[in-house]
Amino acid sequence: MTGLELIIQFKADKAYLTNDKAINLSQTNLPEIAVSFKSPAYWPIQVLAYIASEQRLHCKVISYNVGESEFSFTQIQLAEDLNKVEVITFREINTPGLFATLNGSGSLIPQASQPVYRKQTYFAPPEPRIQTITETFYVPIKNIQFRQGGVFFRQKLKEHRETLDLIISNPEIFEEFDAVKNYFANVLGTRKIEVTVEVETKDYAITSVKVRSPEIARIDKQLIEQVRLEFVKSTMSKKTLEGEKSLFTAEEYLDTFADENVKPDTFHKSDQELFEDLLTISNTKHYKHLRFLSSKHDHATMKLRFVPKPFSFVFLLEGKINYHIVWETLNTEEATYVWDAPKGDKKLLKATLGKIDHIINQIKAKGKLLYLITTEDSFKRIYHDYSESVDGFLKWKTELENVIN
Repeated sequence: MTGLELIIQFKADKAYLTNDKAINLSQTNLPEIAVSFKSPAYWPIQVLAYIASEQRLHCKVISYNVGESEFSFTQIQLAEDLNKVEVITFREINTPGLFATLNGSGSLIPQASQPVYRKQTYFAPPEPRIQTITETFYVPIKNIQFRQGGVFFRQKLKEHRETLDLIISNPEIFEEFDAVKNYFANVLGTRKIEVTVEVETKDYAITSVKVRSPEIARIDKQLIEQVRLEFVKSTMSKKTLEGEKSLFTAEEYLDTFADENVKPDTFHKSDQELFEDLLTISNTKHYKHLRFLSSKHDHATMKLRFVPKPFSFVFLLEGKINYHIVWETLNTEEATYVWDAPKGDKKLLKATLGKIDHIINQIKAKGKLLYLITTEDSFKRIYHDYSESVDGFLKWKTELENVIN
């Protein structure tokens, strides 16, 4: 409050700092002659100190004026604090100015040459006004911003005049998560977070801010993993248009089937990470088969390919003589398709992948029978045996290894 400029209104034997409360002139250090003002008057003042232990406002008079005056917006905002004032003391009183306003005869700005009335007053050292504001409220998750190491939002508190920039720290949070915060809302099971803010001020200046939220505190590696799997599930539910390409790298797949504005590397830094998540969320018939193919896939030569419909994968296995491009589905009972491609010729390998993309599109559009009738010698099928009497995976693995070797 120190340094603020306020207005004191005088009406008869009362002085007002707010519209709600008056103090008697006897509660000031005005001379005894100041019993009552004949007409309304007002003095602009500058606060020199507020002594909380005495509930006393010590001030300097800027000018002496006759008439009515309204309180400023700042003074109205301080009404709760000003209503606590029980004593007003003035550093000095300009005698002509006092008499002019007491008699309602004019206004006066104090001059150094004019007589000054001084009343001996004990002036205690100013005590800082320290206040703690604690508020709890709810913020929609859509209104918060995920940043590196926490979340950010703006909020105006009931007991503080300024809008605050607030940050809730959490080292597990990354900036990329902002594009998928709706998935965090799904996993957290709420569209709003509870926030508690504790603000400490000294003479109305903020000295510290503490912000916490139980929902943001719940975001750890395990919850992020749940969010990631929810995100991957959503990509599998997106529809594909007929006639489009069938083979996608991990980056192409996420760029095509993930939500708009989500970067492909938000959760997955490699095709293997995406593959692992797809296996985790799927009750696949071919878990062992896909795991084996993934372990044999030649990542250095070709990126793993993803096929959205039917959901499946295309691997590259290196044989003794040729490369072998293997198409294996996630859940359907379709046989494993294998195509050969000469080793050492990357252009031909790329052309073969383009051909397989076309074949899968044709199979989706017209069925597999037409392709199987006209197929070339470089193509082979390995069937799955789902009977309980045999180890279907071991039988399949043996046949595949025979093809490769």
